[in-house]
Order: sequence, then C-alpha cells, then structure tokens
Amino acid sequence: MCLGVVLTLGSSLSYAAKIIPVSEVSGKTLLKKLHNKEDDVRAFCSGMYKCLDIRYEACSENDMKPWPKVNYDEEFCAPYKEIVKRGFSIDINKPMVADVFLRLGRQYRAIYSSEGTLPLEVNEITFLFDNMPFTADLINAYLESEYTLEYNSHDRRYFSGGNGHGLSGDFYWALQDSAGTKSMLRNMFFGYGYAQILKWSLKGTAVAFLDMDLVAPRKLKYKLTAFVFPANSVLNSIMQLRVFKSVVNSKIDDVVNDIKKASSMYYGGNRRPLTTNAKMRTPENQRHVAEYDKVVAGAPWKLGDAVRLERSLMELSKPKPAPARPAEPTEPTDKIIIKKD
Repeated sequence: MCLGVVLTLGSSLSYAAKIIPVSEVSGKTLLKKLHNKEDDVRAFCSGMYKCLDIRYEACSENDMKPWPKVNYDEEFCAPYKEIVKRGFSIDINKPMVADVFLRLGRQYRAIYSSEGTLPLEVNEITFLFDNMPFTADLINAYLESEYTLEYNSHDRRYFSGGNGHGLSGDFYWALQDSAGTKSMLRNMFFGYGYAQILKWSLKGTAVAFLDMDLVAPRKLKYKLTAFVFPANSVLNSIMQLRVFKSVVNSKIDDVVNDIKKASSMYYGGNRRPLTTNAKMRTPENQRHVAEYDKVVAGAPWKLGDAVRLERSLMELSKPKPAPARPAEPTEPTDKIIIKKD
C-alpha cells in the first residue's frame, strides 16, 4: 500500500571519519542488536566503515573486513548515503537502525522501481496515511477487495498490511519527513514482506523510499524504489529475473490502480458504498468519512492529527469525577454558655 521514490543522488556525499566509542556501543550490545549472528555483525560493521567511514569500536578488525564478492562502489553505497542524507540515525539504540544497516551490508540486493500519479491532494493523501485502517476499509467498500491495514504501535509508526492476494508485510515508517522537508511527501519504510509470485512463495526484507509531489490540482506524482535483500544466491537469481521484476511491478501497479478506481468513484459522487458496506457503518468509520469529506472540501490535515484527535476524544469520553460532597455540619465540641446580665 505504500508508494515511494528515491531522491536522485547528485555528487557523492563526503563524510568525515567518525568513531563510535565502546562506551556508546559495547560488543555485547552490538551482538544483541544484530541477533548474535556473526555474518550480520560483519555485514553491519564492514558496510558502515566502507560506505560511511563510520567505525564502531565494538567492531573487531575481522568484523570490518569487506566481503570478498562485494564491490563497495558508489552504486553499492548509494542507499547508505541516501538514508543518512534523509536524516536516518546511525545510533543503533534507535528503532530498526541496526536492522536496516546490516541488510544494506549484505551481498545480495534486488532493486524495484515504479512511478506514476495519484488523483489526490496533499491533505487527502496525508489523511489516508494517517488513518490507514479506514483507507483499507474505504477501498474495500468501493471495490469489494480484501485489503488490510492496521497499526501495531500507539504512534502508528509500526503497521501491517496486505492486499488479500498474496502480498502482505510488517513495516516500520522510519522517516515521515526526510531531511525536514515536505512532511508526508518524503518518506522511508523498512519492512518484512511475504509474497506469492508465480510459482514462488517468498519472504524477505526491504528498504523503500517514498517521495511524492503535487504537480497539478489533485495530481500527485510518485515514484517507488525498493531495495530488497534476498537471503541467498538462489533467491537473488530469481529476483533478478526480468519476468519476476515485471510481475512484481504489475502487482504494485494493481494496488495503485485500485486506489485510482476507488478515488474516481468517491469523487464522482458515488456515496452508496459508504452507507451499504458494514464496516463503513461503524461509528468510527462514520466519523472518518465526515472528517475526510471536510478534508476533500479544503480543510487542512497534518500527519499526526489522527492521534491528537483520538486522544482528545478519549479525554472527552472519560466519566467526569463526581462533585465533591459538601461537608456536613457537625455538633460543636465546646459548649456555648450564655451569660445573663
């Protein structure tokens, strides 16, 4: 469900040599973050050193040895430099940092790219990303499809999804505002995917860039570039096949076309699915429909508004504390003596 693009790399970035001391990342921490796998440690340490000139003192000399079959040239190192340029952390104590960089350092890599346009405004796509389960329900209502999207964390950075026809995955929204520009339109995702493609049932990991730009009223231009990391040489050979890449790209195009179809029906004034579909009649989705209608009419929507609104509604729904009971009068302990003149 996520669409992305890689920013075009200009001249290569220059990095001053940086050493991460053991006091910040110990060998024990490094092993734990890299799943206690020696090959992963080497992939992480050698890649960071060769591509970014970053050396963790917890990495041994053997850990930093280049893989014999890897050419650490500009093409191999490009995604390293790109994600750092976009603002992704190199602190392995931050979420998914170790997972991303250890995979970039592996020998096998397949690249997939797709681009096109979506009939949406910036506020509209922001709302749909900010309310992913509603987005899946909305498409399903119009197309009788089987998309699923659900959040796995309160901040909505971790989510799961699928198209109901052989594609599914668990994802981390690593960057929502790359390099501090164009919120929602410059993104990076990391995830674990599962796919049934032709005769193969595959699973693997990927890093994907998502950039979009409004090029005309209700016309968002997008491009998706995903770096996928096959586990072995056999899978790598399959994923490099032209026919395989063609099928993958067609599946991506199918998702985009479904979004376009549902959008054209909604903007064309077809409200029937919003009242007849069971999921769209839930109180939560009815609220989302009302919110989305306002956004389509021109109301602003920023990424994170959904969480803020949800919290405010929870506060309003909390039972109000009972008013304090007034103190009852008590009999005075001291006797009152009335003197006679």
